[in-house]
Amino acid sequence: MNRLKSKAVALVVVLATAGALAACGDDSDSAETATADTTAVAEETTAEEAATEDTVAAEEAAPAGADLSALSGKAVGIISLAPGLEPVDRLQAGVVECVEANGGSTQVFDAKGGTEAVQAFEQANNAGVDAIYNVANDIGNGSLDAALKAAGDAGRPVVTVWGGQRTGSYSITGLEFQSAARVGQYVIDRIAAENGGTAAGDVLIVNARVTPSLRQRADALKAMVGEGSEYPDISVTEVEVDLANAVADAQAKVEQAFQANPDIKAVYASFDSLGQGAAAAVDGLGNKAFVVSFNGDSSALDMIRAGKSFAATAANDLEGTASLGCELLAKLIAGETPDATTYWMDSPLVTNKNVPASGFATGPGSFKLFN
Repeated sequence: MNRLKSKAVALVVVLATAGALAACGDDSDSAETATADTTAVAEETTAEEAATEDTVAAEEAAPAGADLSALSGKAVGIISLAPGLEPVDRLQAGVVECVEANGGSTQVFDAKGGTEAVQAFEQANNAGVDAIYNVANDIGNGSLDAALKAAGDAGRPVVTVWGGQRTGSYSITGLEFQSAARVGQYVIDRIAAENGGTAAGDVLIVNARVTPSLRQRADALKAMVGEGSEYPDISVTEVEVDLANAVADAQAKVEQAFQANPDIKAVYASFDSLGQGAAAAVDGLGNKAFVVSFNGDSSALDMIRAGKSFAATAANDLEGTASLGCELLAKLIAGETPDATTYWMDSPLVTNKNVPASGFATGPGSFKLFN
């Protein structure tokens, strides 16, 4: 799109110059010639813009400079943890757009919240797809080892996003303990600020422990506070939510928790869909608790902008993740070996102090800890 802007600027300069020449000259023929010349330039620029716009969609769907030609005519099977959840859908949509913009096709297999991940992988393998893109299904616990081996034996590369690390898959994920430290420290500092400088009180963790990322986010907070920690007077309890009905179940579980303990000071949700349900519960109850979460979903950012109970989130670059995922799929299909087995995405803390006026908040992109 920068090329289109530069052409528009060039056109303005040409038109301004032509107008100045016409104003300074006495010969009407010169003015007519200048007008004809600028008209020709305008027509040429318009034609170039039209030609450029034909390729803009493909360029924006792909990482800059990436060769995605290997995707042409290839089928990518997408194993979706839970269609309908915003982070899952965003991680999926970017790859669908990228693959299809470069001549490939996609097929989605529903893992139903992770409960049917094995079956979904088997369906993808049986469908004979050329590569598999695994969206957030847990490979770290070993339950998908047989499916990963079957894919490897068939020469079918696998890229996993936010589902852990395992032999047989290239992975893109977040440094969850680092992100949790940011979100957790925000919780600790805010509780202290609202309690005369003393970090003490009850925190409710709302979670679905179906992926390594979600487990790590919760476990990190539990390691930061409580007995034996630097903040022994902060205690945590954890409730588990059904991913199949994430927002509504989170709201119901949080309402039940506050009925049992009205003194809860903060709700720490493991991802924004759960945070959205938690915030709806807290706002409905009208108490002073605040909610924090992870992912940087549109719903979470809008709630932060609204200035109610939803206070902070660690914003994952989900579109950047999908873009990198598409690039890795193309490399693997082409028979190339990526320069790392795991790519990490930073997740900056977003609060009402730095939330963008609109759109998503993203980090600096991917990085590698080991090559």
